Amino acid sequence: VTERGLFRSLNPIPGAAAQLRRLSAENVRIRIITHRLFINHFHKEALSQTIEWLDYYGIPYRDLCFMEEKAAVGADLYIEDAPKNIQKLRDEGNETIVFTNSTNHDVSGSRADKWTEVATMVLNRQHDWLAGQQKSTTTA
Repeated sequence: VTERGLFRSLNPIPGAAAQLRRLSAENVRIRIITHRLFINHFHKEALSQTIEWLDYYGIPYRDLCFMEEKAAVGADLYIEDAPKNIQKLRDEGNETIVFTNSTNHDVSGSRADKWTEVATMVLNRQHDWLAGQQKSTTTA
């Protein structure tokens, strides 16, 4: 990370940038939560590399949170691939979609293998939420 600019040079997951732009265009508030501040005395470089990477690939977001405790963000829906984080989020009552990777095949529940699937699931969730909001305002 410190010598080769790892956070700046990784390729995004195929389809991720395009689908995040699609979600953003549909007024989904995207918060990116990452725990990259694990190397002491390297925080400025980790933040800089991450922001440059997001900008380079045109990945939209309204909030960028560098923190280990992802549930503290208070999101309506989480997309996560790390089994430990998935379990913790779910244990705390947070709706979480598993993004499939080699470490989480045994994790049950809502799952997406591709970013097109993530986008569809998120937009369906948004549609259900908006429909519930309309219903509650018409019955009030």
